[in-house]
Amino acid sequence: MNRLPLWKRPYFAGRILDIGAGHNPFKGVTHVLEIDPCQGRQRGGNKLLVPKSAKLIVGDVAALPFQSGSFDYVYASHVLEHVDSPTSACREVMRVGHAGYIETPSPFLEQGLALRGLEPPENWFHKWFVFSRDVDVLVFEPKTQETVSQFCSCPDGQFMKEFYTSVDFGEAQHCFRRKAKTTIFYWRSSFLLEVRKGMVDCRQDGQVCRFIGMKKALLASCNDLFRTARLLRLRKKFPGCKTVFRKYGHRTVFV
Repeated sequence: MNRLPLWKRPYFAGRILDIGAGHNPFKGVTHVLEIDPCQGRQRGGNKLLVPKSAKLIVGDVAALPFQSGSFDYVYASHVLEHVDSPTSACREVMRVGHAGYIETPSPFLEQGLALRGLEPPENWFHKWFVFSRDVDVLVFEPKTQETVSQFCSCPDGQFMKEFYTSVDFGEAQHCFRRKAKTTIFYWRSSFLLEVRKGMVDCRQDGQVCRFIGMKKALLASCNDLFRTARLLRLRKKFPGCKTVFRKYGHRTVFV
């Protein structure tokens, strides 16, 4: 079962909702919501797991079948990147809960895997790049064939573009820590939401682009002493990435 870090767990929450828990619900939940309990395609074929202490509810995150303020804590892990309307889904999450935890794949992982072209866009499960622009702002940018191939004109965007070119990301991704590959967002009472129509170029649009966070996540992962062996393999397997790091003035312990 899923668990948050010890210092982040909702110890005093009485009613806890897990939206789209699938086969890996969070420990201690009292209610599990699934849009289709019988369909396991997006669970990798795994059977739905409902804890003995929890009640299964069939419903949609965009129209939650609960009264406002019904839950002390709401989990929404690897759900919001799938929805048609992030605005509706996030409003519903805030409406029924007093606090919660949101997790999605990070843009760093989403773009890296999509660029490999192993799956046609019409089969993509995930519809959004999701990242946190600030501690209380969650940003959604559409994930399309066009936005996957786009990079901001700023140095961070161009660095990420050349980095992806220098590696086979399907293999390289295993060298990076989970924190680089996920967007993790905690909220209390409410949070701000920004749903964009396309990729933001910070130089042209005057808004924060997603590539700033992607670069920070990559650099932090390449300084992780606990992943020494993997990062050394990365440097040996893909020597071109070291050239890219040096070109943009990024020095890390291992690359």
